[in-house]
Amino acid sequence: MKKIYTLLTALLICAVSFSQIVLPLDFESTTVTYAFTDFAGGNVSVVANTQSGGINTSTKVAKFIKFPGQTYGGSFISLTSPIDFTTNRTFKAKVFSPRVGAKMLLKVENATNAGIFFEREAISTVANAWEDLTFDFSAISTTNQYQKMIFIFDNGTNGDGSANFTFLFDDVRLTTGGGGGPTLTQMNLPVTFDATTVDYGLIGFGGAEQSSIVTDPTLSTNKVAKVIKTAGAELWAGTTVSAAAALGFATRIPFTVTNTKMNVRVWSPVAGIPVRLKVEEHGDPTHSVETEATVTTASGWQTLEFNFLTQATGTAAINLTYNYDKLSIFFNFGTTGAST
Repeated sequence: MKKIYTLLTALLICAVSFSQIVLPLDFESTTVTYAFTDFAGGNVSVVANTQSGGINTSTKVAKFIKFPGQTYGGSFISLTSPIDFTTNRTFKAKVFSPRVGAKMLLKVENATNAGIFFEREAISTVANAWEDLTFDFSAISTTNQYQKMIFIFDNGTNGDGSANFTFLFDDVRLTTGGGGGPTLTQMNLPVTFDATTVDYGLIGFGGAEQSSIVTDPTLSTNKVAKVIKTAGAELWAGTTVSAAAALGFATRIPFTVTNTKMNVRVWSPVAGIPVRLKVEEHGDPTHSVETEATVTTASGWQTLEFNFLTQATGTAAINLTYNYDKLSIFFNFGTTGAST
């Protein structure tokens, strides 16, 4: 009898250990290990609900901290089986944000093919209180399989690990839809970084990775893009003005025979540096045109005008038949390193 009892105990422990990770994610199970995989500065852990109240009085929640790293820093969890989108295609999640206007990106992805994915963002409308955010997945393909759920807050902005980049989320579930915060729209011109319903984002490269959307140091009611060109930056280090998933603007830049200029408001600590602006088709980088303007004001805002009829030396001329819908900016182009 003792041997049989020992065997049954082992079988029971085994069964408990292999509890499945399935929707909804409420983080309350005592037999499930909610194993998140962090990347690029994101960090998620399951903790006690220190903000119990309002619409969420549950015991356990997920805590997301965005540390310095990449602008797309986040975390993912793998479900035991693919998500069933045949009936319900709207996600809801309870979110506790430290500020209004913070973005939460919810992405689902195939377990073995990262190219098979679908994602949506929602934006917080209250600070320091729980709210239910809604993510419309109605356009998702039901023929694909999605086992991974990826969470990113403020995609396109570097975190600093502070309370301002600490979020709680809970009760992630599929529903029939309705309610929640607004769905973010893809960026288009003019880009002001101020609209609360637009999916703004920046993608730095070549040593300008520290690109983020911040409060204007000269005007607290204004949002701006901040680019730090590091000491080890390449001479072509730049920043693409795009959310990571969008790869550009929602529609083409409306160039015509008589409209070939773009303006950008710029603040630089020094005068005399060249600023290059490049536009291209997001699906075909060979379709591009570049031009430059020079900063004439140090430590002050000025409007730079870029005329794409006058392309930069060695680059292609503008072609009005191309669908330019992606923009990148390069500060002090041609200079390696800067720490500026």
